[in-house]
Amino acid sequence: MEKQIQIINLDIQGMTCAGCVNSVEKALGKVDGVDLAEVNFALNRAAVHYNPEIANPSVLESAVEEAGFKAQRLKDTEDAPEPSQQSEQEYLKFRSKMWVALGFSVPLVLLAMGPMLGFSLPNWFAPETEPQRYGLIQLLLTLPVLWAGRDFYTKGISTLLHRTPNMDTLVAMGTAAAVGFSLWNLFGTQLNAEGFYFETAGVIIALILMGKSLEAKSRSRASAAISSLLKLRPKEAVLVHEGKESSISIDLVHPGDVLRVRPGSIVPADGIVVEGSSFVDESMLTGEPLPVEKTVGDHGSSGSEVTGGTLNTNGVLTIRVQRVGGETTLSLIIRLVENAQLAKAPVARLADQVAGVFVPVVLVIATFTGVGWWLYGESANEILGYTVAVLVIACPCALGLATPIAIMVGTGTAAQHGILFRNASALEAAHRLDTLILDKTGTLTEGRPKVTQILTVDTEAENSKTNVAEILCFAAAVEQGSEHPLGRAVVEEAQKRNLEVDLTLPKISAFEAKTGFGVKAVCNEKLVLAGNPALMREENVFTEVPENLAEQIVSGSTPIFVAVDGKLIGVICLADEARPESKAAVRKFKELGLEVVMLTGDQQSSAEAVASKTGVTKIHAGVLPEEKAKIVKQYQARGGHVGMIGDGINDAPALAQSDVGIAMGSGTDVVLETADMVLMKNDLRHVADALRLSRATLRNIRQNLFWAFGYNVVGIPIAAGLLVPFGGPALHPMIAAGAMAFSSVSVVINSLRLRGFSFFKN
Repeated sequence: MEKQIQIINLDIQGMTCAGCVNSVEKALGKVDGVDLAEVNFALNRAAVHYNPEIANPSVLESAVEEAGFKAQRLKDTEDAPEPSQQSEQEYLKFRSKMWVALGFSVPLVLLAMGPMLGFSLPNWFAPETEPQRYGLIQLLLTLPVLWAGRDFYTKGISTLLHRTPNMDTLVAMGTAAAVGFSLWNLFGTQLNAEGFYFETAGVIIALILMGKSLEAKSRSRASAAISSLLKLRPKEAVLVHEGKESSISIDLVHPGDVLRVRPGSIVPADGIVVEGSSFVDESMLTGEPLPVEKTVGDHGSSGSEVTGGTLNTNGVLTIRVQRVGGETTLSLIIRLVENAQLAKAPVARLADQVAGVFVPVVLVIATFTGVGWWLYGESANEILGYTVAVLVIACPCALGLATPIAIMVGTGTAAQHGILFRNASALEAAHRLDTLILDKTGTLTEGRPKVTQILTVDTEAENSKTNVAEILCFAAAVEQGSEHPLGRAVVEEAQKRNLEVDLTLPKISAFEAKTGFGVKAVCNEKLVLAGNPALMREENVFTEVPENLAEQIVSGSTPIFVAVDGKLIGVICLADEARPESKAAVRKFKELGLEVVMLTGDQQSSAEAVASKTGVTKIHAGVLPEEKAKIVKQYQARGGHVGMIGDGINDAPALAQSDVGIAMGSGTDVVLETADMVLMKNDLRHVADALRLSRATLRNIRQNLFWAFGYNVVGIPIAAGLLVPFGGPALHPMIAAGAMAFSSVSVVINSLRLRGFSFFKN
């Protein structure tokens, strides 16, 4: 019996760097029953995959708390605090502490550095005349700064006791060493005013608090995309019952309810228009700038679909609810974006591995630095300066933010333009694609084929044994149960002709959909087949298409052959026009260096007709669904990285096989669940945008990692004074603290550049 894996989201508090991420993941990973734990430093969130028969949420929360952090279960994504709001609260907290620290650090620095800068101090507390009073005043100015930065000490000591040291540990040890050394020189047996390092501790704390506040402010901007989506959730809806309107909470809306949506109101749930007409702004979901017309259906067809969270602009709409709560399109989008931002990209693994040992390594380096300069014969002041500089310049924060912030901004920016990445791995994999395989129907074409010809077997009208209406009637009857676009087109044609002809679709039984071939059913006690030549050959209707029919079938159209009781009675020809934007999209794919391939179950002539209009040069036609996956595998076997774009159930195996499966927004639920990327707007040009954005995001991550690694590789040796014996500069601990604060902020600011990514504009 297979184990049942569940996923729980935890809100994690107390993380300050990538080392914390590693500590939380290790703590969760040690819990029996946990398969996978992924912690996102940028979102303060953890996604834990566990077996509920072995582990439970309480155990998971306890494991995190034992590691020195706080954890709270999020029963639903709606329970989670908005990322931007959370970051804004962190910003306000750090800002208030920063101003306290700065307010006391500035006079502290002026007091400590004044004599060196040529400022003379009053004799009553000058270091030359009253060194103890001079030191006591510095101590009094330092105490409020230490209070403002008290979290560094509480968290740093806690994580050290839990054997999971982090950035707080380094800051706490560095500033504590400076303060401790100063106190020793102030109250020791030999008063030494030159050994006061109070201002160093004060400035380090002030600068780090400043960096934390700037980082939090920048992170709130980075999470703006998901927050804007969350704000689209309506709070109330207008229910129409027995002709009366009443305002109710959105939580009380159920499928089947009838709602009224007035101009300027948010559509409360996914539904179908049953009354009224209006234009709806869907830009917040699809990126489409122009409002879309929504009306009731014609000729008995369903009305326009509307999506919860979109804006009704000018008319009054009455809708029948189809999906509510977590089943709505908006909830799906939010989940996809959150999952993409929470999941770890493979590129982040190296950073996590480094961060896991970073702080212990820094502690070792700081120890060797102090011992080395002691053996070298330096003074205690110099030894302290080098050691503290090493402790405070080291910054695992930048490592922890390098990947998740870029992923957050990249996926959020994509979502705002109607491009949804299922996870971070998909975003990363997309930049490596060199082959793009496209389905034809519904992808390169409109996906709404129309009947263009109905041909009888006997072309002599006066001798025709079966008229056109009968052929259409039989075909439409068996296609009623089909979800294929061709089948739906046949049924729609029958419904249209029903207005002029007394055509009533007969009841069917023993319906069987033969994927990739057609359909088979019993109609009026007759066995009816409707499908391609392969189905006819399989059922022994014919071996080759009759010559008289083959001559009349227009090139590029798709024929559906109709047979009754094993005898061919006619053929229905359909044509599906290429999307207007398909040619431009294919051109963009080629400009990106991609090999473009068409993969379709349709016949060769239809495929070639579409290929000639779109610029596709490589075609695989007449392919069965299981063969589509095999062809994808063949391209992968050549060493290629393959992306597959489709919209139908028959595309699902190929989407799953591909390195990146891309679903058109109009696709079936199966495809949307299988795909790694979803286009909310059926515009192939957005695939090119997605691939460019993927490349830009990975480039941004590499830049962040280069800076984060490079900063520490260069900064730590300089802070340790390795260049001093060769005439190089020594790094003052205060400068080291400023550099540390800047490193994290710079990574976030660099990631924010992705918000300005240029998308294709109609």
